[in-house]
Amino acid sequence: MNRIINRGIASVAIICLSGVFYFTSIQAAPTKKVTASEEKGEKKDNNKFPIGCTPVGFKQSLKVLSLYPGKEGALQSMYFFYNQLPQSVSLYQMRDKESEYSTRFNHTIKANSWAVLATGERELKYICTLGDGKTSYGKILDCADTIKVCEYVNVKFGLNNKGNFWIVDSNSRNGAVSEVVHYGIIPGV
Repeated sequence: MNRIINRGIASVAIICLSGVFYFTSIQAAPTKKVTASEEKGEKKDNNKFPIGCTPVGFKQSLKVLSLYPGKEGALQSMYFFYNQLPQSVSLYQMRDKESEYSTRFNHTIKANSWAVLATGERELKYICTLGDGKTSYGKILDCADTIKVCEYVNVKFGLNNKGNFWIVDSNSRNGAVSEVVHYGIIPGV
């Protein structure tokens, strides 16, 4: 009986010691310090288009942003939007009589952030607004001055990922690309 108890105590002691060694090794791991120049470089690169994303498949005129998926590649397409302003910008979809009963794809992009839209519509039109608190939509802005747009022409969508939806709400450039890949969509194939 004493032999069984001694083995049990020894086993518990070994488990506890291994746990202590495990936690001390985690705490002792050096933390990566981000220098100011690295952080500044990442912020500087944040406003550049992701690799493989080209400024095609859209037109900006008369304060309106028009998207034309399928003009350069497949109809099911993916657009990256970058808000260049230090305030949040809202994109409100404009519709004609033909698409009066379809779902709206309105969206708000946070300051200096990227958003991603997957769409299979033939044409989408947006106006850009800045919330001013006075009107329900806010102040209408020129989309050409506030939003940078690029399209991934050759995108590999899974069968469950087709349709019209916002993939990324607001994120950094690298974060947006990571979210797209995590979602199961392969950009630039």
